[in-house]
Amino acid sequence: MKNSPEEKMLISVVTPVYNGENFVKSAYDCLCRQTYPDWEWVVVDDGSTDGTARRLETLASGDERIRFFQQKNSGTAKQPRDHAVYEAKGGFVLPLDIDDQLSDDYLERMAERQQQTDADIIYPQMLFVDLDSGKTTQTLPAEGFDTDKVYETRELVKETVPEWRIGCNGGLYRKSAWINMSYPEKKEPIWMNSDEVDERLYLIHAGKAAFAKARYYYQNHEASTTTRISPKVFHTQKTALQLLGIMEREFGKDSEEYRRTMRRTFCDWRWKMMLFVKHHEELTDADAEIQRNLSDCFKRLDASVLTKAERIQFLNLRSFPLVLALYCLRYNRALLKEKVMQRRNPEGFANTYTRKREEEKVCRETARSYLQGKTLNSYEPYVISMFCGNAPSGGLIDRLRGAVSVYQECLATGRAFKLHFTHPFLLTDYLVPGTYDWTVSPDEVSFSPMQSRTLIASSVYDSPGERQMHLKQIQQALVSSRDVQTHAYTNAAFCYDNGFAQSFRELFKPSARLQQHIDKIKAEIGGSYVTVSARFCNCLDDFNEEVYCEPLSVTERQQLIRSCIARLQAVRDEHPHDKLVICSDSTTFIEEAGKHFDIYTTPGTISHIGNDGVHNYEYYERTFLDFYIIEGASATYLLKGPHMMMSGFPYAASLVGGKELKTIQF
Repeated sequence: MKNSPEEKMLISVVTPVYNGENFVKSAYDCLCRQTYPDWEWVVVDDGSTDGTARRLETLASGDERIRFFQQKNSGTAKQPRDHAVYEAKGGFVLPLDIDDQLSDDYLERMAERQQQTDADIIYPQMLFVDLDSGKTTQTLPAEGFDTDKVYETRELVKETVPEWRIGCNGGLYRKSAWINMSYPEKKEPIWMNSDEVDERLYLIHAGKAAFAKARYYYQNHEASTTTRISPKVFHTQKTALQLLGIMEREFGKDSEEYRRTMRRTFCDWRWKMMLFVKHHEELTDADAEIQRNLSDCFKRLDASVLTKAERIQFLNLRSFPLVLALYCLRYNRALLKEKVMQRRNPEGFANTYTRKREEEKVCRETARSYLQGKTLNSYEPYVISMFCGNAPSGGLIDRLRGAVSVYQECLATGRAFKLHFTHPFLLTDYLVPGTYDWTVSPDEVSFSPMQSRTLIASSVYDSPGERQMHLKQIQQALVSSRDVQTHAYTNAAFCYDNGFAQSFRELFKPSARLQQHIDKIKAEIGGSYVTVSARFCNCLDDFNEEVYCEPLSVTERQQLIRSCIARLQAVRDEHPHDKLVICSDSTTFIEEAGKHFDIYTTPGTISHIGNDGVHNYEYYERTFLDFYIIEGASATYLLKGPHMMMSGFPYAASLVGGKELKTIQF
């Protein structure tokens, strides 16, 4: 329904943001320059770990047009964007990415065009800008497209495949239409580029669409999630299959829309195959998941959409292993050898290729610190376990077991041991020296290549052979560099074979603040208790995990939770008089367990220090509380089902508590 000419409609500009503090001001300034006055900016922060929330709160406190919300990290732009739409007060919503820009008359032109046409969607001119050069690399709608016409949205679907001939970013949408398509029964599973699916759904169902001469500047830059090579890039294969299913359902296999989408799916699959093979070293951790995605997409491809030459080149799409081998031969022949070794000897593969990549990554990251390092007037030749943010270091137990391993060898070789743990928090906020003083001032740590040597030993496949290799490597390093500092970047696990519990207590005890909270929790539990740990990573789609792990389907999640609940019942039956304490990285599982049993969980935020950069005490305290609650339990268990992680966290805590961790595998 049209507004009267003198009545201006409120436009709700909706923005999802994750770690976008560097773009907050430019996005706000862009809105403040608008010639159209009736707007609000609804921003949802998707669990940022930088200063994004602080900047937005400051802006919102001084401008009532800004409405700011926060939520737990979802890992996608869709969920916070839909959240913002639900919070919007206007009848029309306009998505703006935090790192993009609008022409000063953008809102005015979009509103005018909607008033003229009463369309459900108004699309702008979309300009793709390379931030490095400042040049416009592409403009949509494509040349020759009639932007004066008012379209039935369904007829525009074919203008989006195989390539976009219209630009959808920054469109003006009737809020009711958006909500109908985004929630809940028509909602598609969320993967990277899920807006590719949503936009087609809007076009299929919305009604009318028109175009305005308003300019939306889509800015390409290095930090953009759409330009980085990461495992999430390969989620687009799942998005492509979703889109293919929609086209088949809505238009049929004989339609032009379906055939164009199949062609697009093939071209995207071909591109992703090349990326996977050429950039395999950067994607090793996600190798199995990515290969499965590519294989699933391969099985859906229809050879009839290909040219004769393509059908021959891709073996008529009959054998994924053979096609993968062809790509390896063309782009990365060494990968063939890796794949053979990975299949025949997983441990050997981890101890060669995987370890080499991990250690080279640490070497690259730490090099910057030493290239810029200053020479100290005086220094002590300490052996220092380093966790100061200049290299990837893993989770808490990865770090602490590495420190304990180095400490044990320092005692054996007569070297002075120190621990430089400053990122993402000061370890001394939670753990202080036990009987051995490992503290060291940052001013005592020399990054001068003349005064220090680096020791890099990454554990990637914990085995007796790997532990012995690390033991010899560290022993040799400590003996050969006695006159300079030895900076150890390691998560070596050989300490587990040599009095880990005693060494841990010599090094660490809870800080006064942490101990006070531990005592409070034990008082709340009120007696003997058993702990059950369960590490889901992101299987249940509720935890942003450092380890690459794709969410399971809804059906698989439900089955996994049911299986875990059944194992909890067995623990409950074995310990009928003990309190059941759940230590897990999944709020979904904890909530479900609470429906079946009288459980206790430690309060606070579920976090992973290898993946987060937040700097406050409360954010990480729960991890330490869980450790000491497990340490003090009468019995400890670990659930290990399909896709779940064999966590070392409860194992280490159980060792410190003098108990054997019982692993329940199913």
